[in-house]
Amino acid sequence: MKRFGLTVLFTTLLAAMPFAQSAPAPEVFGEWEMTTVSPVGENTNTVEFRKDGEVVKALAKSPQGERPYDSVAVDGNKVTLVLTIDFQGQPMTITYMGTLADNQINGSADFGGLAQGSFSAKKKDAAAK
Repeated sequence: MKRFGLTVLFTTLLAAMPFAQSAPAPEVFGEWEMTTVSPVGENTNTVEFRKDGEVVKALAKSPQGERPYDSVAVDGNKVTLVLTIDFQGQPMTITYMGTLADNQINGSADFGGLAQGSFSAKKKDAAAK
């Protein structure tokens, strides 16, 4: 009977692991000032992370307007953003992969496999907390 109880407990914990691992860190939600460094220069805009049901979404905001990111993944302190832009009349997919720590996200940016860069983001409302 003890062995059956341990088996049930282990199975329950094992089944719950994917949900626990994929839960986004609460500190990711809100607005961030994000600076991207690419071979063509530096660009700063605002990124807003929000929860829509069980899905994490992000919205890029700049003086030129707003656009949603194609996909957002938050796994613990790892953040991945994918955004497709128009670059010289052609679509280019930018993939940002970073690490969240102390109200900052720092990482790398891949520009459609054509170039590499970096990015950093600071939470806008972090100073108010």
